[in-house]
Amino acid sequence: MSTNRPTRQPTLLAFVDTETTGLDPLLHDAWEIAVILRADGEDEEHIFRIKPDLATADPQALEINRYHERTSHPDWTWDDPHLAATRLQSVLDGAVMVGSNVAFDAEMLSNLLGRYYSQPRPWHYRTVDVVTLTVGSLYGRASERTRNDCDASWYGKVARAVGWPWKSHDVSRLVQVEPPTADIRHTALGDARWARTVWDSVTVPDAFFAASDEQLAQMAGDALSRLYGGQL
Repeated sequence: MSTNRPTRQPTLLAFVDTETTGLDPLLHDAWEIAVILRADGEDEEHIFRIKPDLATADPQALEINRYHERTSHPDWTWDDPHLAATRLQSVLDGAVMVGSNVAFDAEMLSNLLGRYYSQPRPWHYRTVDVVTLTVGSLYGRASERTRNDCDASWYGKVARAVGWPWKSHDVSRLVQVEPPTADIRHTALGDARWARTVWDSVTVPDAFFAASDEQLAQMAGDALSRLYGGQL
């Protein structure tokens, strides 16, 4: 077992998704893992492919994530499990993990890293679920509207819009983020990219409102140029 290493300060974001052979972290394996590591505003994508034990796999899970179809592609290759775990441990060290139902991903990854490390959870202890974050944002907007309009019905409007239990793709659309299309849904990188977009839709201001006067002028000029076919 590897010795414990001091973790970095939690200044990193890691948008994470796993594709697995089932839902039980002790029984099933993560076979595809995507991590989009954000540091200083720059995103770096990492993909890990670890051949699983299919003896206990849930056939329905393999059908949903198209395991047999995807792994039989001529370009598909498997990583060495120990080397992949070493890289994964390093990438996630001290990062705040963000994703859709990321607590599930954390359990699957903890089980994987526990085969090689005495500390199998190198990430920051507080993970962030983008669906919960988004619903909280929507209720925050309801609070603001209620204060401005003296109309508490905004809470009910949000409750009806998000439904219960919350469905990730429905909630995503409420902040103008389309879920992954069928060809990339239930692929680790496709779902990690989607989680990142949802996070940004809630936490990053629209470029229009964050722009300087010079940038706004440039944006307006670009828009007019497109409108008139570059004739300005």
